[in-house]
Amino acid sequence: MTVRGRVLAVVAVVLVVLASAAVTLALLRGDGLAGLPGGAAEPAGSAESTRSLDSVDPANAPPIASQDATGSAIDPATDQRTPTAVELREFDAAAAMIDVRALEAFGVRGGGSAAEAEAAEYLRSRLVEIGLAARVEEFELPNGTTSRNVIARVAGSDDAVLVLGGHYDTKPPSPGANDNASGCAALLELAAILAEDPVVPTVEFVFFGSEEIIGGDPNDHHFGSRYRVSQLSAAERDATAGMISVDMIGYGPDFHSRTMGRGPQMLSDMLLARARDLGIPMTYRRDPGSSGWSDHESYELAGIPVSWIEWRDDPVYHTAGDTSGHLSTSKIAAAGTLVLEFARGLDEEDLATLLAR
Repeated sequence: MTVRGRVLAVVAVVLVVLASAAVTLALLRGDGLAGLPGGAAEPAGSAESTRSLDSVDPANAPPIASQDATGSAIDPATDQRTPTAVELREFDAAAAMIDVRALEAFGVRGGGSAAEAEAAEYLRSRLVEIGLAARVEEFELPNGTTSRNVIARVAGSDDAVLVLGGHYDTKPPSPGANDNASGCAALLELAAILAEDPVVPTVEFVFFGSEEIIGGDPNDHHFGSRYRVSQLSAAERDATAGMISVDMIGYGPDFHSRTMGRGPQMLSDMLLARARDLGIPMTYRRDPGSSGWSDHESYELAGIPVSWIEWRDDPVYHTAGDTSGHLSTSKIAAAGTLVLEFARGLDEEDLATLLAR
């Protein structure tokens, strides 16, 4: 190649390099968009896409259009989607019956007996299985034996306490399926539900030992609930909004809210109103016992609003015939559902009313 040819070749290379640099610079500045072949879309390196985020006004940013199932754009201004409602767990009477039969299997659970102690351990282990911290509170009986309360809490959004209680001992010779494995089993089902989905009040579950009469004195009963209330400090009493005793809920044509009529009645009234809202037939029936016929007694006499809920009458209670075979799951379901929905419906205003006594 001649010298003149070599010079021309070098010049050609330089021109190609300069042309490539010019095109690249034009693309980076956005000046060369009109020259892109076929009207191609704006490249990622355009001036628009490389602006500082600080210069973008969010208020003027264009809305991001979503798409429907067909791929068509949806106008954000008209896209009013309804949130999916959270489906709350319902009370399961069939699940409760499993615990009824388990407690029944311990046989006669007289106050202070070995069978009562075994039942207490069963209740404690079930609460732990549910995921709650359960504690056992021991107390002495007049006959020299020891009985126990089993206690667990589900914290709510409010410190006010709703006590849900029921006794697990029985009157010999009864295995106590209705009186009161039915109430205890309902409480375990409620504990499982509320542990997953807490409510506004803090709910304290108490399984009372030795509710039944020991000896010949008709007032020698309710030992567990009396001991529990005796252990409450003044501040704890003041923070207890109410107590529901769930006792004998598996048999009978009539459903009642019961009190002794010697303490505040507002919780019983609220419970009756909730039953009406739910379409559950329930009426008020006074507890005529001089010292009450269930574990609401000590709470009511302490000035705490109470209700004892009961289906009645059961002709075989306190007999060997009180077995799980004669219980009605629909009765247990109605009682459990009422207590569950009552607890769910309590708000701060209701709790303030109950605490004001």
